[in-house]
Amino acid sequence: MTRRAPARRPPTLRRPVDSLGGVRAPVTPAGVVLGADAAGEPVSLAVLRPVGTRIVVLGAFHLARQIALRTVAQGARLAVTTGRAAAWEPIARAADDPDRVRVGADVDLADPDERTPGDTDTLLTVRDRGAAPVGPGATAAPWRTALLVLPSLTPAVADAADDADVVLLGRMPPQEADLATRLWRLTDPMAETLRTLPDHGVVALGRNLWRRLDLVTADRESALLGPVRRA
Repeated sequence: MTRRAPARRPPTLRRPVDSLGGVRAPVTPAGVVLGADAAGEPVSLAVLRPVGTRIVVLGAFHLARQIALRTVAQGARLAVTTGRAAAWEPIARAADDPDRVRVGADVDLADPDERTPGDTDTLLTVRDRGAAPVGPGATAAPWRTALLVLPSLTPAVADAADDADVVLLGRMPPQEADLATRLWRLTDPMAETLRTLPDHGVVALGRNLWRRLDLVTADRESALLGPVRRA
C-alpha cells in the first residue's frame, strides 16, 4: 500500500502586530440591482467601475433615488446637486456616515487629499433636473460615476443623454418616444415599449443593450423614498 504524501500547507504570513493597521485588502463594489426581468431574475448595473462612468436616468425619478440609496449602502460617497433637496434628504439620513453624503443646490464633495493603498474611494455624483450636467472631467478618474436625472427627453438634453454609457428610461409620451427612436435608431416595437411602460417599468439602453425590467423596491426603501414617481 502506497502512503500518500502529506498535504503541503500554504506558507504562513507573519507580521508584527503593530503593522496590521497598514494591511488593506482592495474591495471592488458589486453591481446595484435595478429590478427584475420578465422571468423574475434580478437585473443589476455596475454603477461604480474602475473607469469613469456616465449614467442618465430619464423619466424614472424613483429609480434614480433608489440607485443612489443602494450605492451609498455599498459604502460609496454621494454628492447630489438638486433644486429639490427634500426628495433626496432621506438618503442622507439613512446613510451610516452622514458626512459621506451631501445634498443641496450647489454641492462640491471634494476628493480626499490622500488615498490609502487598496481604497477605491468610490463617488457617485448626481445632477438632478435643472442642475448643470456633469463635465467630462468629473468622471475621468476610476470609481467615479456621474448620474444625470432628467424628467423628459428634449432636443436640448439629447446630446447629454446620447453621451452616457447607460440610459435608464421610464415611460415616454409619443413625442419623446419619437425623439428617442431617431436618437438611438430604435425599432417600432422598442418605441411602443417606451410609450406603454407602467410606472414601475424601465428600459436599460446602451451600446448593444436593450433590457426591459420592472423596479423591485424593498419595504424599507419604500418607507424612505415613498411611492414610485416617473419624474
